[in-house]
Amino acid sequence: MNRTIRWGFLGCGKVVQKKSGDSFRNVPNSNISVIMRRSLEDAKASAEYFGAPQWCDSVEQLLEKDIDAVYIATPPGLHFEQAMKCLEAKKAVYLEKPFARNYTEAKTLTEAFEKAEVPLYIGHYRRALPRFLKIRRMLNEKVIGEVKSVDFYLNRIFLQKEAETTWLYNPVLSGGGKYYDIAPHTVDIINFLFGNITEVQGSVENLGTGCPLENIVKMSFVTEKGVVGTATFNCVAETKSDRMTVTGTAGSMEFSVHGKTDVIVRDLDGTVIEQFDLPDPKTVEQPMVQSVVEDLLEISECESKAKEVLVTYDIIDKVLDEFYGGRSDDFWNHPERYKMK
Repeated sequence: MNRTIRWGFLGCGKVVQKKSGDSFRNVPNSNISVIMRRSLEDAKASAEYFGAPQWCDSVEQLLEKDIDAVYIATPPGLHFEQAMKCLEAKKAVYLEKPFARNYTEAKTLTEAFEKAEVPLYIGHYRRALPRFLKIRRMLNEKVIGEVKSVDFYLNRIFLQKEAETTWLYNPVLSGGGKYYDIAPHTVDIINFLFGNITEVQGSVENLGTGCPLENIVKMSFVTEKGVVGTATFNCVAETKSDRMTVTGTAGSMEFSVHGKTDVIVRDLDGTVIEQFDLPDPKTVEQPMVQSVVEDLLEISECESKAKEVLVTYDIIDKVLDEFYGGRSDDFWNHPERYKMK
């Protein structure tokens, strides 16, 4: 493969502008060669912003360019078809989360790319952030002893305008509600830190916002390392916050998964023995993009390949299955099955 990874962007919205796009031109041995958007005018504007020499308005045109890999940053409902087209062209893919609309689509993509021996990476970028790497290292060094339990809560404010005007609440494009948008990062970091979840139970509710999707989700689980845990997602709260509390035989640790608060480590008496913050880089996905580039160049292994994060979507679908009246098929085409209170 060319020693500089030449990227094609498939989609270039707000997430790309804010969290990821600059990474592809900032990390060594990587550049942005072409940007595709539905509007040619928008594609040109994005290309000029990121310094890409080419732009286009179709997947087919993108795949005809001299590129090594494709970054797909479109709504999840488009991921399956677009990734398959990239696979047909033998292009490596870095796919934003959520991976797909359900575990079925994610599993099919994983198996297809593996069979063709074409790399597929998923944007669970917290796996590469310095803060979570240090947390994992401290847990492995048993700073709080043997980890016994983990408890997580998240509060998010429901915005009616967002529900009415964005794709986030349209399962055809999103795969679910606010929980489905947020939970992949949370569940994945639980798997990353404590071992994959092997047992899970959940309760799912809709509190009648007028949007017939999940907005209160409670999970209880056990990981392969024997860690027991709970996770509660309140997507109709009055405030925005989250916290993960890890309890071990020699102390505890608290930190935010989605926010920017300090990591606090306490002994069994509750005394703070360490408190620190490792700020995220300006472009938050840059460490993961660098890991992907280095994996493509066979410099080092990336820990966010499809086969490694696939279990996250199996877990989420098990939690949501009853609420949606089944999620293994094209449930997004059957809104009559969704429960609503």
